[in-house]
Amino acid sequence: MSHHASGPNFGSPLGDARLDMTDLYAFPKPGQPDRSVLVLNVHPSFAVSPLGPTTKEPFAPGALYEIKIDTDGDAIADITYSVQFASVQDGRQTATLRRVEGARAAGLCDEGDVIVEGAPVSVEREAMVAKAGDYRAFFGWRSDPFFFDANGLFNNMQFTGDETRSSGWRCGISFTPRGTRTLTV
Repeated sequence: MSHHASGPNFGSPLGDARLDMTDLYAFPKPGQPDRSVLVLNVHPSFAVSPLGPTTKEPFAPGALYEIKIDTDGDAIADITYSVQFASVQDGRQTATLRRVEGARAAGLCDEGDVIVEGAPVSVEREAMVAKAGDYRAFFGWRSDPFFFDANGLFNNMQFTGDETRSSGWRCGISFTPRGTRTLTV
């Protein structure tokens, strides 16, 4: 999934860049194909409308970031990983990662088995990785080179071949869940 211009007039949802889910990646863990790695990028650091930097707070407190997984092909989530973030306090923001399985996974998943609680959000170069059992979780800013024909986008999708390179920072949620083999989102 790559959807970098989603709101009205190519703005962010509800005017909040922290709610702009830009990329979702799922792939087998290198060296352990029975494990999966999930990455959800949100919050592009540079907005198109209005043009300029977005908020400095990485994630929206109160928002529910979810990755829903259908394991049996019926188009209904069987597993949901949800992340919620606390408000920034003393210059730090923390995350809580939950897992919900079964019928509850198809609904709103703001409750569930806590995998990681109070994990620090990385805002500097060093990636702070939270570890809990078989899980590894990362929340925070990472560099994301991005190439796109922006002139073509704003020319009624008549692409020109001119690529604009934006080497911005994006906020990402990355974790390696245990026990998932098939990811259908």
